[in-house]
Amino acid sequence: MTKWFLVALLALVGAQSPSDNEVAELTTRVEQLTARVEQLKRERDAALNISLTCGAFSIDDNLLQQLTAKVEKLERERKFRERPRVAFSAALIDSRNWTTFGPYTDDETLKLKKVITNIGGGYNPETGWFTAPVGGLYYFRVTGHVGDSDYLNAGVKKNRENLIAIHHKSKSTRGSASNAMVLELEQDDFVFFQLWRERGLTIGDQGGITTFTGFLVSPV
Repeated sequence: MTKWFLVALLALVGAQSPSDNEVAELTTRVEQLTARVEQLKRERDAALNISLTCGAFSIDDNLLQQLTAKVEKLERERKFRERPRVAFSAALIDSRNWTTFGPYTDDETLKLKKVITNIGGGYNPETGWFTAPVGGLYYFRVTGHVGDSDYLNAGVKKNRENLIAIHHKSKSTRGSASNAMVLELEQDDFVFFQLWRERGLTIGDQGGITTFTGFLVSPV
């Protein structure tokens, strides 16, 4: 068909009837051009498909990054919620009246009766002991008050070992002393606040100003 199309075209433009060789040469040339056009079309379509595919991959990568970030955030929140929560705070008495305790003839564990916080149930107001429900790094703080012209000397013990102390010698007015520490505990270790045995040692409270506080910083 291509051959007769070329013959008719040459006749229309007034050319002499082409020879068979000329027709064959032109036919070959047209077929080559047609093949080239088809090849270019295929290359164009392939390039377009690659571009679209790459775009889809780019979108998927961005989505994957967002989902990964959300999963990591949720995992951190889950671990935080599942970590042990231990905290307590107690005051010596629950009264607005000034009350003095001591002196004692032996070291006296202070039984702080006004329990303000006791998450994890580690503090026992009947014994005055905090028993670690889990091993970890803990923070403790004690504050003691003393009456007019009285003498305060107390401390914190772990499993009956002296760790830190507070001291104040009052003259004409009431006074106070505080101390704090970070302490590593094993499960079932116990910590308590104790007024030491010395002649004349006292500790007082009014409205919850003498306190014992602790909380878990990090489990180990």
